[in-house]
Amino acid sequence: MKILGVYKDTDRKIKNNIYYLYELWLRDTFSPATEIIAQIPLKVSGKTYQEKQEDLRQKAIEYQDTFNHVSWSYSEIVEINDFFYKNGKRYGLLREFKENGIL
Repeated sequence: MKILGVYKDTDRKIKNNIYYLYELWLRDTFSPATEIIAQIPLKVSGKTYQEKQEDLRQKAIEYQDTFNHVSWSYSEIVEINDFFYKNGKRYGLLREFKENGIL
């Protein structure tokens, strides 16, 4: 499972990355002096269609809240947009994502 992680490191600099292994996220944020700003799993969860739709909507809101605080590489932006595009199409949220600047 991929994780979109944003945190303030022990040197008080904001860092971000897409983590492909949860263990790497834990390694980077293990220190008690590290402040986690956002930890967004890039996987839709829920039992029903509506629960999955709402989960995806909440992930988009969290992503939008953290987007302006950090600088993302082009490859990270493409990967994140691909996640929201594919799942937004699957759960009927493409129009909402475009209107709100997610896509």
